[in-house]
Amino acid sequence: MRTHRKQPSPAATRTYEAHSTYTAGLGVADRRRYRRTAPGAPTVADLARPGDAVTTSYSTGGVVIEVKEYFYAAPTGETLSHWTIVYVPPDRVAKYGDPDRHWLNECVAVGNRILMLFEANSDEVFVVGRARSAQAQSFRTILIT
Repeated sequence: MRTHRKQPSPAATRTYEAHSTYTAGLGVADRRRYRRTAPGAPTVADLARPGDAVTTSYSTGGVVIEVKEYFYAAPTGETLSHWTIVYVPPDRVAKYGDPDRHWLNECVAVGNRILMLFEANSDEVFVVGRARSAQAQSFRTILIT
């Protein structure tokens, strides 16, 4: 019996590269290409603050409730800083529970962009709505009353 499917050539085999600390831990090739926040540059915590609305390049997002820093001990011997952005759906901001929490892990600020730690990961986080500061909200309350 003849098959009409194209047979893959040996040169067409794909080489997968780790795109997260999880996949690197599973043994996927880690080419040791990482993104870093430049010294003195804004961090992820400076770019995305609780109350901000965020979205991703793959169409998820919500309202930030927490931003936490973590560290990755790279095979190069370096300790690399990265951040986790915790968010909830916009309609659950007033009252949310554990099932509503979502995480954007291994975020790194590069310039004014929020990208992922591994260069093999092309995902990006965008701040699409800025929360008003507590000072501005309290000032508005004083003006209204």
